Amino acid sequence: MFAQRYRQALAFKSLDVEEYVDIYFHRPIAAVVAAVLIPLPITPNQVTLGGLLTGWVGAAALYWGFFVGDTGPGSAWVVASAFLFLSMLLDCADGQLARATGGGTRVGRILDGFVDVLVLFPTYVIMGFGIFEIYGAGWLLIAAVAGFSTWAHCIVYDKLKNLYLARTKPDADGADGTESIDEVRRDYERACEQGSPLERFLLWVYLGYMQVQSKLASGSTDKKADSLTGEQIRDFRRRNRTTMRMGAVLGLGTHMLVIYLGVFAMVFRLEAVLVIQVIFATLFNVWMFAVLWRARRFNEPVAAATTPEQSD
Repeated sequence: MFAQRYRQALAFKSLDVEEYVDIYFHRPIAAVVAAVLIPLPITPNQVTLGGLLTGWVGAAALYWGFFVGDTGPGSAWVVASAFLFLSMLLDCADGQLARATGGGTRVGRILDGFVDVLVLFPTYVIMGFGIFEIYGAGWLLIAAVAGFSTWAHCIVYDKLKNLYLARTKPDADGADGTESIDEVRRDYERACEQGSPLERFLLWVYLGYMQVQSKLASGSTDKKADSLTGEQIRDFRRRNRTTMRMGAVLGLGTHMLVIYLGVFAMVFRLEAVLVIQVIFATLFNVWMFAVLWRARRFNEPVAAATTPEQSD
């Protein structure tokens, strides 16, 4: 019975768009959490909020290590790393629980993304001011570049993932992120008339987020896979799968892996916190621009469908 629930929880939207670290590490572990929760009266949104709480505990431990810990910060780095890792697992588990129990919703996915920001932002702010306290303004500037870069990386990955799913997954919907700005705007207008304050706020935030996405990575999800033939979907996937797999490295899971492993490494060498900043500010940015260059092909017309007469 548990094994069946685990297989349900481990279902992926599409392996083409998933981050490598999620496929082989985060999601297999998070699926255990989701499998345990499936028969319980716990909703995916409650799991999302659990990820927010554990992320804040991790950020608080970072603050303790940098600014409070009179007995030495080593234990604080361990606690911070552990809770940031747990937050990442719950961030995976909420979506897995939603899909295993009947599918997620657009608002639930937006809440999940909003919580990611609420975890990452205080973590980075505390890390930045800790770096300033120990290493000075020069390294604070590098940390700021790394922080904004992380935000850009995740936005680019999210947009490329949505574009790819819209063109390769015929049953993709708002829970997958394949909606257009116009569709979200209509949902927002409906929420203004009869939705909850939380729904209105999340949709308003998401509209702004989509506008930023359109600047960093162009393309529209209006071209849905359900309007394409199987041949056209295969052609798009053949031409763009490698780019999508490259883009998957830019996702939140990969960044969180670097962060919580880097924080744990601070137990042994405090300079590990600087290595995190250098990786995000240099290597990941070079990778992002390479992905964006290749991703121009996402907007090329798909191959025209052939008929039996044409194939002859």
